[in-house]
Amino acid sequence: MFALEPRANSLRLHDARFLRVATKLSDHGRLKITESQLWFALSRKTLHSVRGPASGVPSAIGCLALGLPVGGGLAVAGVALGGGGYLLAALGVILVLAAPVAAVGNVRDGRKRYDTLPLSPFREQAMARWKFAYGGLPPGVVDDATLRRTPRPERPRAALLCADLAVASFLAANDIPARYGVEIATTVQALPDDVPVVVLHDAGAIGSVGVLAVRDALPGRRVVDAGLRPRVVMDVPGAVVAHGTAPPPGDIRRLRAAGTLTSEELFWLLDGWWSPLVGVRPATLLKAVSAVLERVTDPGGDPDRRKAAALGFLTWPDAGAA
Repeated sequence: MFALEPRANSLRLHDARFLRVATKLSDHGRLKITESQLWFALSRKTLHSVRGPASGVPSAIGCLALGLPVGGGLAVAGVALGGGGYLLAALGVILVLAAPVAAVGNVRDGRKRYDTLPLSPFREQAMARWKFAYGGLPPGVVDDATLRRTPRPERPRAALLCADLAVASFLAANDIPARYGVEIATTVQALPDDVPVVVLHDAGAIGSVGVLAVRDALPGRRVVDAGLRPRVVMDVPGAVVAHGTAPPPGDIRRLRAAGTLTSEELFWLLDGWWSPLVGVRPATLLKAVSAVLERVTDPGGDPDRRKAAALGFLTWPDAGAA
């Protein structure tokens, strides 16, 4: 009996592909991954394309080819008419000025971008059927609530704050608390007292502003921003980004004042783009978090070893997992 019928689930999954991706992502079960991480890897190739990779340049050419001559014609005609025609001329000037701006925007947004699919249908159509057919999750896969069943260190040396329960559970399942004496929490209120705090977050306005809010809430505490930076994904071919609502202007002003992001990153966030931490390849994420925690919990350690461990920190992986 097969668990999955491609025609009966939105991701067109069958048992062989489901198990193949789970096996590759978990390194044959040696690495624990969460349901959400598996869902993201499986759904990457079927995510809705907002704009194709080659559409940016033609769109830019279209903006210039249409905007410049039409705008110029309106401007000339308006001046020639005089009087009320100056309104027409002003409209033409605006169109001429706007065309290059629109063209640049289309070139920049020409690479492939994606909107994510809901996780709930995946759980209903794939995970539940797999459990029913095979009696449990695939080897190496754990549920998203694993963190809640993970023992806390008695005397933590640091705390790791991650609002994404699936990512927090992934780190807990791979023995991060025991290896580094770190307590993992999903809210500021659940953090232990008097230890450094490492913050993990998505590449987005909410996560970036969240780090500043944590520092405000914990005055005098060391707060390390170890989140996914916009620059890591915004101009990288193959990176998957999602589009949401634009953040409040006040958030962008606050981030600009903090001085940790470039102007390009701020514009990217202002457009409503973000990239989920759960989409980073698990092995890459675990290595990056381990490197940060090693520096935080053992500041006197071997600097060469720490530097080697940090190479490629949170760089976006290729899309070959699916």
